[in-house]
Amino acid sequence: MQIDEVDQALVKKVSCTFVPTEACTDAKESFDILLALGYAAGGLCLLICGESGVGKSTLLRWLTQKLIAVRTETGWIRPAIFVEIPTAPTAIAICEALLTALGDPRPSAGTRPQKFRRLREQLVEQQVRLVVLDDLQHVVDRESGRIIFDASEAIKQILIEHPMSVVCAGLADSRRVVDSNEQLKRRHMSTISLKRFDWNKNKSKLSFIAVLAAFARSLSEFEFPDLEDERVALRFYLGSGGIMDFVFKIFLLATWFALKAKKKTVGMKEFSKAWKVGLLHSEGVEDPFTMKLEQGDELARRVEAAKKINLPAPRPPSKGKAGSRLREIGL
Repeated sequence: MQIDEVDQALVKKVSCTFVPTEACTDAKESFDILLALGYAAGGLCLLICGESGVGKSTLLRWLTQKLIAVRTETGWIRPAIFVEIPTAPTAIAICEALLTALGDPRPSAGTRPQKFRRLREQLVEQQVRLVVLDDLQHVVDRESGRIIFDASEAIKQILIEHPMSVVCAGLADSRRVVDSNEQLKRRHMSTISLKRFDWNKNKSKLSFIAVLAAFARSLSEFEFPDLEDERVALRFYLGSGGIMDFVFKIFLLATWFALKAKKKTVGMKEFSKAWKVGLLHSEGVEDPFTMKLEQGDELARRVEAAKKINLPAPRPPSKGKAGSRLREIGL
């Protein structure tokens, strides 16, 4: 096996490791209802919110893993399509993203009415029952905090002309998009809030340790420290802030470093290197895999510092002073 094949197999193993939390179980129950009753109800909407890196995209893959596209003699049948909302969303950009998900060979071809007509036809032909809209927060303008009307209206128009269920995922601003869009709000049945793990909450801490143990089981060809030991698990928490994406990167890089060194043992040395290489956001935070774990106030301080890892930068104040003043007085 070539080294690139080894790398690909490793990435697949790490990325497929998934431990359902209580929020994931709630999402599965709502998702099953959405699939079972969505068509009869004219379409339902499930919203999955959470900060960056907590596992929204992984949850989406887990929920939709059985909704596989099938090619028939007459063409494709796609029970679900997956679309990432563009960072600068317009009606045209969203339409083209949907056409791409439907396999259109030339999503940019034609005028706006022609694109939307093709989109309607393909949604019907391919019997699409569900559309997954990821990164829905992009429909909110970052500077003004206002909903981008053109993009929101495009989503509304599509759902009017082809009633189907929707799973939306994104940051906290995604709630505002759903609330401001008549078609999404009318379909809205549930909001699932995914949160980073919290070491100070026992249930959340135990879930975090279970995730580490799941990675060890998934990567059974490697030897790891006892990841269910609370002192060992704490090091991972201090280095990741309880964010799943960072845990994933630490394991991916550490096992990759071991492979390159032709080793099957992954210890604190490999985890330390992985943390330093993969988590540049943590500059100024002491390496959790080599530090001496103190007790008492010093440990509490480090746990609190970990909770601030990857927090979003504060949004700049709106430039529209007149508009802000009108909002203040209720107009």
